Amino acid sequence: MRPFDIIRQKRRFVMFSEKTKDAVLEVNAFFGKYNMHFEERIKKRFIYYDTPNFDLQKSNIVLFKTIIGPLCELNMATEKISSTSLYTLRTNYKHFKIPVKPADRPIKHKEFLINNFKAMFFSSLGFDPEFLMQKLKPMYILDTISNEYRSTNITGLKITYSFDQDLYTNMDNNVATKANILTIYQHSGENTNDDFEDLISKLSRYCKELTATSETKIMIARRMTKEKPISAKEKAKLEKLKNNKTKKKSF
Repeated sequence: MRPFDIIRQKRRFVMFSEKTKDAVLEVNAFFGKYNMHFEERIKKRFIYYDTPNFDLQKSNIVLFKTIIGPLCELNMATEKISSTSLYTLRTNYKHFKIPVKPADRPIKHKEFLINNFKAMFFSSLGFDPEFLMQKLKPMYILDTISNEYRSTNITGLKITYSFDQDLYTNMDNNVATKANILTIYQHSGENTNDDFEDLISKLSRYCKELTATSETKIMIARRMTKEKPISAKEKAKLEKLKNNKTKKKSF
């Protein structure tokens, strides 16, 4: 996605497989209202920071570095807002960012962190951002290969389809897993909101390979890398031990 794009709203889907992209493109071609073309293939990396006690997650804050091509930014944002109202999202959501170098540690930008931690924790008394900064470390890394398409229609709706092949790595337990995700971004004005919702409705109805989700990428990463999966060999070993214990009890 082009860095200068203004995102008005977005919807996210989990794709059954990478081939789901073909089904999505076919749905758009069938209705014939949208002029879609391939834009670019981009590699992206997102590095999420937190403390060992997950103080930021508990406080509804995400601190992450985005690396997209030559561009790198340090971001601090509100993680989630319970309401789906666009007004609530616009008034309650906070997002601060600053250009940084890919190798920079967050603590190198102390002023950015201190000022915006205070803005996020405005209701906290006696909060010490410098103490929190000392404990920050990379907790999750999200590596993405995005195939992006641009789409427009005659009413002025402008959207980007981002077909993502994601690799989520939990730096705390070394669990890594993959997922195929589609995110659809609306870039045009409020007058195209109805067309955007109509498009999402058609995809949800006719493209069964998609599963709508309200999760952010970091939420998906946390959920999918929460526990280390048991290998078939380990599973067979545990099953054997269980059977041996059952036999002993029967005697």
